[in-house]
Amino acid sequence: MICHNCGLDVPNGGICPSCGADTVLMEKARNASLRQYNKGVALAKEDDYSGAIACLNRCILIDKSNYVARNLLGIAYYQVGMVSDALKQWVISASIRSKNNPAEKYIASLQKNARLLDKYNDAISMYNNALKQFKQGSNDLAIIQLKKAVNLSPNFVEAYNLITAYYLSINDKFNAKKYAAMALKCDKRNSRAMYYLSVIASGSADFASSDKNKNDSSDGYNSKKSLRDIIKPEVATFFIGAVITAALFAVFVVPSYIDTQNAKITNLERRVEELLDENENGTSAFALKYAKLEEENAALKEENAYYKNEDGVRQQKTDYQLSEGYILAGRYEEAAELLSGLDSANFTEEENANIQTMKDSCYVPAAEAVYEKGSEAFSSGDIAGAKELLLKSLIYTETADFSDDVLYILGQISEAEGDNAQATEYYGRVVNEFSSSNVYSQSESRLQELLVQN
Repeated sequence: MICHNCGLDVPNGGICPSCGADTVLMEKARNASLRQYNKGVALAKEDDYSGAIACLNRCILIDKSNYVARNLLGIAYYQVGMVSDALKQWVISASIRSKNNPAEKYIASLQKNARLLDKYNDAISMYNNALKQFKQGSNDLAIIQLKKAVNLSPNFVEAYNLITAYYLSINDKFNAKKYAAMALKCDKRNSRAMYYLSVIASGSADFASSDKNKNDSSDGYNSKKSLRDIIKPEVATFFIGAVITAALFAVFVVPSYIDTQNAKITNLERRVEELLDENENGTSAFALKYAKLEEENAALKEENAYYKNEDGVRQQKTDYQLSEGYILAGRYEEAAELLSGLDSANFTEEENANIQTMKDSCYVPAAEAVYEKGSEAFSSGDIAGAKELLLKSLIYTETADFSDDVLYILGQISEAEGDNAQATEYYGRVVNEFSSSNVYSQSESRLQELLVQN
């Protein structure tokens, strides 16, 4: 057994004679961390980002140096609008491993798009203003601020949840359901949004009476609380988030942003002078006209998004029915392709149970067929085609008796593309998850060579 603390080979396990670490305990901890990572990967692939965040945080709690897990955790945070938390994880990851680390690309991407962080800061500020206005009883102003926040940051799940809570508090179930669905579109199994949908589905007269004697243990919401009580714990959390984002913005973006902004300021000042010359009464009339057009545009976008969502739901129902027919005909690949694109939020509990049954029956044979095609493409030199097929095989299953071969070939492809970090991950999974694999020794050899190169 290899000591994960100092790298010494301890033949019989137990206490490492070199560093004194308990190798058996460390191996168990490492395996527990790996299980949480794999579970986090699976949940992230299903767009269950809140579940992935919980698993990946447990993973890095056990293994703080797992930069791959931190990278994925950052992506999960980014997907639900928590850009500051995402940046934090990527910065830590880059400090753990500075060479061939995708975290550097993520940070660089934000540096090139300074307005993205700027928009997120604005969204956080609007969210915090909305919280204050709710506490002061200015609910109409608060809801305007929240809608502006989600326009700036379309994946801002917590803002959608607060809008949903507001509409439930005034018994507007139509809008409450719409915004809860938007939250779940960003984060498939967000506990708070699912709780709100359950309140709506219960058919209660209003939010306050929906469940008078129960608390929602998953997010701390109490149905006895007023909307003003509900928002109290949120203030500190998002104030801290705004401060962190501002600090990271200053460190990573401001230096490269100043010159560009100075040029913009000069152009804007010149344009203001032109407008003052052209408009004897200033720009008030123009501003009113612009505000009205902006309001109409926002309403049209919202209406369009609603009908687009309805059309998507209808297509999902069609794919569900087609999948059943494909399975009966033995066309497993086509069935798997459709099933992998279904969103559980669009189906009843009974339909979701049937979807899972269909996945269980067709995913493995579909994955095997796709793997065989990918292997043939790889042998014939079609690297891009092979990669696409093999990645699809892993989407369907990662634990079949051929999954180790899929990972090994993907490792070879990553090496050919010059992505040694990704190749290391694939070979490492073969070594860690498939101890009896026919490609174990080859994977172990390539893994060791890549680690030495790094």
